[in-house]
Amino acid sequence: MMISANIYGWPGYTLKSADIELGLVPDLGGRILSLKFCGEELLFIHPDEPRVLPDLRSMNKNQAFKRDFGFHLWGGDKVWIAPEYAWRDGIPPLDLDAGRYAFKTLEDACVMTSPICRETGLQIVRYVRLEQNGDIQLVDEVHNLSDKPVLRGLWNVTQIKKPFDVYWDADIVNIRSYHLEDPTLPDLKIVPQELSGWAHIPCRKDGYFKFGGNLRQGRIMAVREIKDDIIAFARTFEIDPGAAYAHRSMAEVFNHKILPYGEVEVHAPLTEIPPGECTRFVQSWRLMAFLRSSKIDAVASKIFTGK
Repeated sequence: MMISANIYGWPGYTLKSADIELGLVPDLGGRILSLKFCGEELLFIHPDEPRVLPDLRSMNKNQAFKRDFGFHLWGGDKVWIAPEYAWRDGIPPLDLDAGRYAFKTLEDACVMTSPICRETGLQIVRYVRLEQNGDIQLVDEVHNLSDKPVLRGLWNVTQIKKPFDVYWDADIVNIRSYHLEDPTLPDLKIVPQELSGWAHIPCRKDGYFKFGGNLRQGRIMAVREIKDDIIAFARTFEIDPGAAYAHRSMAEVFNHKILPYGEVEVHAPLTEIPPGECTRFVQSWRLMAFLRSSKIDAVASKIFTGK
């Protein structure tokens, strides 16, 4: 079921099925701004960011406008284009991150399509499908509408309310802290721990850290405690061990030092996209509730394989 709705001050659309409620906001960079399971909001939404944006269609290529606009963190789930060092002034391309996406419905999906980015010549298209059982199918595409080939990666970035824990299908030796590569990140002496075959990183307290690395399989989940239960938010996606990835990472976890959120990022490989072509990244999301006493290997087995 889909209805028009006000989603944290933004006009958008609510999709409901089983115990899941999704909030899509095309006017805010094509974000999924709400993800509720049994009425519990899992995503972070910044309470102080503006709810009305300037009309970016009237903006020219003047970089002063972008610098004045700044880097905003509205929250939710979004697509960023890698590599990050290619962002002018260290700010995501505005047409893609804060542009008004066109919205339409197909027989089995909602589609949000960005403007053609005047900074990069790229266009993002997001297909969102909510199944009757509550599973979510998400397909993100990046189209090259410039006249030159480009080497780009697609990052799916989800800002999740703390506290929660992240579990990677990875060997802990393949996950590294970025504080050695980024001097702005302190060494908080946090190291991934192995738990029942899963690499575990807690996002529970204030602290500024970021981890990245490679996976055995394209599987990662965030787990939050709710009263006597836990909610597991799992996602699966394809990986390519032989491909190059921006930041040399298939996935990343970021913890904000002040704001009550952490980011779970999953990456598509860097891909050369010829003019007129596109690359796509496909994910499946699933949410389930478990008793707090459940072992993490049992949670992972159930939510990823149904066994």
